[in-house]
Amino acid sequence: MSAPLLIVLSAGASWLTMNATGRVVTGAIDRDDAVWRWLVLAFVGLVGQPLALAAVDAVSAMHQARMTAQRHRMLAEAALAPHGVGHLEDPKTAGAYAAVSEHARTALGLNEIPAVWKVISTRALGLAALSVVWSWSWWAALLLVFLNGLTGVAFSHYLRTVLSELFSGQSIERRRARYLLGLLVTRQPAKEVRLFGLTPRLVDSFAQVMQRAMTTTAARRRAHLRPSLAAAALFAVGLSVVMGLLVRDVWVGAVGAGLIVTVAQGIKSMAALGPLGDKSVDAARARATEMRLDDLISARAERFSDVDGSDAQPRRVSTRGAAEIEFRDVSFTYPSRSKPTLRELNLHVQAGQSVAVVGVNGVGKSTLIKLLCGLYPPDSGEVRVDGGDPAVDDGVRRRVAVIFQDFVRYQLSLRDNIAMAGKHSDEEVTNALVDAAGTDVLTRVEGDLSVMLDPGYVGGTDLSGGQWQRVALARALAAVRRGAGVLVLDEPTAALDVRAEAEIFDRFLDVTQGVTTILVSHRLSSVRHAERIVVLGPEGVVEDGTHAELLSAGGEYSEMFRLQASRFEAAGG
Repeated sequence: MSAPLLIVLSAGASWLTMNATGRVVTGAIDRDDAVWRWLVLAFVGLVGQPLALAAVDAVSAMHQARMTAQRHRMLAEAALAPHGVGHLEDPKTAGAYAAVSEHARTALGLNEIPAVWKVISTRALGLAALSVVWSWSWWAALLLVFLNGLTGVAFSHYLRTVLSELFSGQSIERRRARYLLGLLVTRQPAKEVRLFGLTPRLVDSFAQVMQRAMTTTAARRRAHLRPSLAAAALFAVGLSVVMGLLVRDVWVGAVGAGLIVTVAQGIKSMAALGPLGDKSVDAARARATEMRLDDLISARAERFSDVDGSDAQPRRVSTRGAAEIEFRDVSFTYPSRSKPTLRELNLHVQAGQSVAVVGVNGVGKSTLIKLLCGLYPPDSGEVRVDGGDPAVDDGVRRRVAVIFQDFVRYQLSLRDNIAMAGKHSDEEVTNALVDAAGTDVLTRVEGDLSVMLDPGYVGGTDLSGGQWQRVALARALAAVRRGAGVLVLDEPTAALDVRAEAEIFDRFLDVTQGVTTILVSHRLSSVRHAERIVVLGPEGVVEDGTHAELLSAGGEYSEMFRLQASRFEAAGG
């Protein structure tokens, strides 16, 4: 049975209860034998209403389960498409994603459909009560409708103000407060928080940030609460008038005892047409969340429109083998900055070549990789992988696999950490880990690929920094088996010592023969075995050649290499 029909039955049962109880009182006073029939009908109404509402709850729970899954899917699609990450770095947009995502996980977010149906069923009860009061005095019924409606509108306006702040720029402060609280209660930062005695400072910072976030919010809420209070005062006056009219009719004998009981129930139940307190809050929160989700989806469509309007159209690219890379007059500036990170960069990498990209901090090494992955479109110029544009073409993007410096340590099984999006047998996962020199990882988990890589799970374990590096490398090698033609190491070994980093890079070059490889590192000794070394500067590529060629040229690379070598010699001495 559908929820609307159940709600009609619930309202009908309420109407029956109000009228039948009045008839019971009249029949008891008049000693009417028909009083038993009215008593049975009153019982049917009293039992029927909660049963109908319970059925509404059951139906709405099933609806909620479907809607929750759909909302998470829509939120993920809005956040993940198109391929870039620029929209996720915008504070306003990031705050909206965080607010909608958090709401979807809370008790309110998981009970939105029941909350909406409760509001509708309560309103239906109010309409049933309206018909009861109308049978006594039509103008009293209309007055109560007006007063309840006015109070409801004022309260709804207040709720919209409150809920809009949950998704506004003020949420930045609340997100910071949640971050500070997370530092106190989660596992990852626990060691430093305790060892450095950061608890008092973090608690104070949390309190100050939350107080700042709520001070402005409280002031705005008080200002918007005044109309609600005025409407409530007017309602009290109007209700007094209606009750005075009913008392007068009783006094002059215009209504009997039974009608008094019926009308009194109707007047009380007409409150269902006014503000509903928590029910209104829950329903309004649901509407606000849907509106914000619609905004995010609309913004996603606009981003797609911008991409679709570009000159570069998706094209068919090779799905196997090494890929060719081309940067043509590429310039790029981050949205939060005014100074370009890359200016008219030109770089061509032949298919199957191993290239190291080096340079001082801030010249755009990691930015180059992000553009190669299509995470950002260039401001001008073209980025091509086998002739396709990774900013607009999913097929081109899948040809590029990257291990970033801040690669993710997934709280998943070892198998899932390596296989991820692809379907690989346990043998293929094991081979990828062996190729990445990760046999010690297999020993750590005793050959069980299903072990969770997080000690917070039963039977789970954590890995050392070097072991996580090998898991990440195995993940990249698995991507090659899925068809990636470009493999990039973007300083993922920065936290390791020189020997460990050199071992990782050498291993990377050994097991990626036949694939275009790009190594990014600030340690020049680790990348000298690459076939080609490109030195980036503020104006683009300043040097390009083999390790031996660049050393003999005596330029910037030679100076940086000898400087690093002298530091290592001094440290060793």
